[in-house]
Amino acid sequence: MMEEVTIEPGTARAFRLPEGTMLGIRDRDGHQACELLAVISDDPSEHLDPSVTMEIVGRLFPTEKSKFYTNRYQPIFTLVEDAVGQHDLMQPSTSKDSRGLFLGEDGSRVGTREWIKEAFATEGLTDLPTLHPVHLFRYTTVDAEGNFAMMATPSEAGTGVVLHCERPVTVVIAVSDDEISPVTGCNPTPILVEISGAV
Repeated sequence: MMEEVTIEPGTARAFRLPEGTMLGIRDRDGHQACELLAVISDDPSEHLDPSVTMEIVGRLFPTEKSKFYTNRYQPIFTLVEDAVGQHDLMQPSTSKDSRGLFLGEDGSRVGTREWIKEAFATEGLTDLPTLHPVHLFRYTTVDAEGNFAMMATPSEAGTGVVLHCERPVTVVIAVSDDEISPVTGCNPTPILVEISGAV
């Protein structure tokens, strides 16, 4: 049996998943990125670590059939299916602080970092450090001089990824609501989550 959940822009949702769960994350309408974070459910000090993942796979993001890793260099997800092929493991979550710096906002509008904290709290995880996300479907280029640029999110409607959970995990998925960013195609839309039983 498959559980389907829609995550609206401007929100984050937590899921507690057993080892072996198949986790599908799809862009419902196209050109909408999202953030993925995860901790090991029985030891939240171990978490999905994008920098360790890049070190092990030797790339800026994993390819289909390769793995994501934790801060303890252990597999946490296998990338079973990837119909998009572009993801960003370099950038942090947005926050009221980053919005203030880059957009000149007054702090009244928060970002994904704040929603992520609230989502983990719904699972009793209130003392976590600031975790670094995997930006699914986000396309960031890096040139020969090391300069990077955020490009239009390439995911088409209905495309996405499927992850196999290698450990029992608590996952948070956050969906940006920024109307002026290529992360949302300047038109924020929902992300679909599909959860199927352990295999």
